[in-house]
Amino acid sequence: MRTEIITKPSELRAVWSRQYERLARIFAEVIGKESRELVEIGCGSGQLTVPLMKQTPDSRFVLVDTFANSRTGFYSKKRYEALVSNLRKSKLLARTRIVVSDCFKWSKREDDETYDAIISGEFLPEIDSVETSQFIQECYRLLKPRSVTVHSFLSPIPKNSRQKLLIQADSNPRWTSTPPKEWFSPKPGFVIKELSKSGFQRIRKVTIRSHLIVQADAAKSLLRSWEVKASFYETHKKLLNRRGLEIPDWVIISGIKS
Repeated sequence: MRTEIITKPSELRAVWSRQYERLARIFAEVIGKESRELVEIGCGSGQLTVPLMKQTPDSRFVLVDTFANSRTGFYSKKRYEALVSNLRKSKLLARTRIVVSDCFKWSKREDDETYDAIISGEFLPEIDSVETSQFIQECYRLLKPRSVTVHSFLSPIPKNSRQKLLIQADSNPRWTSTPPKEWFSPKPGFVIKELSKSGFQRIRKVTIRSHLIVQADAAKSLLRSWEVKASFYETHKKLLNRRGLEIPDWVIISGIKS
């Protein structure tokens, strides 16, 4: 796959869609055709949900999210409606059950060994190491035997200066209005260790390059959408126009319940 260099904000939606379509194909391969009842934690507006549902036409999805405004932490009707709209446009709404809830509150209400797969895309970066351990344990409890859990996130280990700059922008309180609890993303080794501790077997890690560099006005738009302060762009404007930011590698980690 050739590296894409994006300079126009209008191009961002299409390139992100292609990124999630690639992820969805890998998720679908790992999940397999036997999964009938899937849970996606932190579904957001359906950026991964929609392409994955198209890849798994026989499955039904439970979509769990707080739909919270990242600044206030309170429920945002607009975020919820964006998901519903995207599902409706793709004629997928009938195959979903949307749950507005914190994932831990939701899981406490659920019975053991209920689901065929539990997945997340970019949810682990939103929680800390203690919560990640608890979350993976809950995944194990809720899954049927021989069922699968799959989680994707951007690598926290930069391969070059473009990736390092993006990670700093999204993590350093100096630059971001919504700094993460603990990390940009967890280290893959930590997630693998927690899966193993919880009882998952046949643990698999797949890493794919994003092949996506964002420069100039597109970089400014991306940073704004990630709630990075305008001061970051102004401080690094020349560098962002000349070299840009690079989306880190995608990491996809899965495990099978014994």
